Amino acid sequence: MENSSQNVLRPSKTRRGSLKGAGKRVGAHRTSSYQPITPPSTIKKSLQKCVSEVPQPKKLLPALQKCASQTRKPRLKYRPQPNSVFDLGLYLSGARQSSQCSEANAQFLRYALQHSKRVIVIAGAGVSTDAGIPDFRSVDGLFSTLKCPGLSSGKDLFDYNVVYSSAEMGLRFNQLITELHEKCSQVAPTRFHELINSIAQEGRLRRLYTQNIDGLEDQTSHLQSKVPLEKPFPSTIQLHGSIKHMSCNKCSKIYGLDPSLFKLHEHHVDREIVPLCPQCSEFESVRAVAGLRSQGVGKLRPRVVLYNETHPEGESIGNVVLKDLKGKPDCLIIVGTTLKIPGVRTMCKQFARQVHDSRGIVVWINTDLPAKTLEDFVECIDLIIVGNCQMVSEMVK
Repeated sequence: MENSSQNVLRPSKTRRGSLKGAGKRVGAHRTSSYQPITPPSTIKKSLQKCVSEVPQPKKLLPALQKCASQTRKPRLKYRPQPNSVFDLGLYLSGARQSSQCSEANAQFLRYALQHSKRVIVIAGAGVSTDAGIPDFRSVDGLFSTLKCPGLSSGKDLFDYNVVYSSAEMGLRFNQLITELHEKCSQVAPTRFHELINSIAQEGRLRRLYTQNIDGLEDQTSHLQSKVPLEKPFPSTIQLHGSIKHMSCNKCSKIYGLDPSLFKLHEHHVDREIVPLCPQCSEFESVRAVAGLRSQGVGKLRPRVVLYNETHPEGESIGNVVLKDLKGKPDCLIIVGTTLKIPGVRTMCKQFARQVHDSRGIVVWINTDLPAKTLEDFVECIDLIIVGNCQMVSEMVK
């Protein structure tokens, strides 16, 4: 039986040829003895075509081109001569005949504000004067109004060596800080702050470097600063600190500034003029209970950088500047400052060179013309805008 089954399933070579030849003779017999390969005609098959819906390719290229055309920076068709002057007040008043308020320079300013993609702003006290915060060097500035017997200039109250030289100078400094803190807590950002905030909201602001200590940027939505300065770096870098904070000169603990801690009257003794650090005082109490040697208690001071002192965050600010220089900014706006601080002046020169290497635009905005020596130092100012910086927002409406 085993051999016969093998012969049926696997016919020999001699029989294989005969089976081919006898196909017509045994065809009927084969259909009756084997199961049909296909179903009989009596079974209705569903002949539904499995037509899969092939997704039509979307025309992405035109859409991408349209999107790119909306965000692509248009070609700059006009560039003024270096250090060209544009009188903002005259232009907005309707005077267009003078060379200092030409329409071409107005369009150049609009181009810088509306189409630049990597904007750097270096701001001074002139940005905040419309909010009621006094500047330093103008006729009504702090250096003039703070002048009094014993002080050659109000600038002395911002000198580290003078402020902490005596109890009398300490009291005057405390009075100054208390008054400024009260003013800064009662005012709101200016129109120029809002203009820069809108540029940041559009993702076109690389950084705002401010010399102001008023902290008005923190009241906007996209110009927040960080205290202390750390990564990721914020939109606003406070070059001279903030009047809203104080810190310990020993443990570096940072607190919100409390004006009530700073003594203002002459009857206060010397040790009360500069308040003690609560954290250092607590540590000293614990060490005393444990029988350990005293390490001293630090003193609190406003977190404002004065003349003739080392900047506590100078290295971090340097790292931010290097990062932004490598980012190839295409627009530098120098606004509300006379650039008297050497470090800020050098930073402007570095950014101006980098911007022009990227075929960008350098704009100066102030109520006064820059000194000729400053023009030569910066080298690359395209347009000098004379007027109140708050009116610049009228140019982009």
